Amino acid sequence: MDNVVVFGNQKGGVGKSTLAVLYACWLADMQRQSVCVIDLDTQANSSKSLRRFATDIDASALFGQTAPPIPLPCKQGIALVASSRSVADIELAKPEVVIPAFRRSVMRLAQDFDTIVIDTPPALGLRMSAALIAATAVVCPIELEEYSIDGVTDMLKTVFGVRQRYNPQLRLAGIVLNRFNPRSLRQKAAMQELAKNFREFAIPARISIRSAIPEALAEGVPVWKLPKSAAREASLEVMQVFELLQQRITGSGETARMGEVRA
Repeated sequence: MDNVVVFGNQKGGVGKSTLAVLYACWLADMQRQSVCVIDLDTQANSSKSLRRFATDIDASALFGQTAPPIPLPCKQGIALVASSRSVADIELAKPEVVIPAFRRSVMRLAQDFDTIVIDTPPALGLRMSAALIAATAVVCPIELEEYSIDGVTDMLKTVFGVRQRYNPQLRLAGIVLNRFNPRSLRQKAAMQELAKNFREFAIPARISIRSAIPEALAEGVPVWKLPKSAAREASLEVMQVFELLQQRITGSGETARMGEVRA
């Protein structure tokens, strides 16, 4: 398989869907890639932001034995496999059936698209497990708060466990520091803890709290297409993070070491 990139965190509210959408748009706009976005989160935030790229395929269909073909975008661009309420029913299915079926669907898509981006639900279940087993790289967004630091520990243990048992190709592209507030003493303390325990995994760049980012996504465009001066600084931060991530994902930069996670 080529690049299958999962955005995941077992804690919600860290900007996982926002970064998945922006990364897909960055690949299409800046890297001239064809990208298939699969939304497995029933909140469907990625589906709402990328609705203009929607196909007629529901994400739940990718867990079936005969998944329908996904129409290709013109040359480069995005095709969305949107989420729906029916995706939640996957959690009640038999793992030995739906997980291999999803992996086969992703493998077929990887033959037609340059990159597959998968947005996962904020909880460990069949959908997240299937995504990790089908993936080649994981991006773990984190907001610098105490509970988020605790959540990333669980997520990294999950990633390493999947790699060891089911998917030796899986690698951690990195932890992305999101919604950073340089004036917050709490966040500064959390950053020190992150540096102490997860230095080798963290991307050496961060995305600050920027109102331009949700404003742009509400309009259905990436932040670099928002015609406001406030969007310029946000765009620079986002693009710097994605450039560093891409170096790790494609193997042209240092990939985070897949070892033991300190508690």
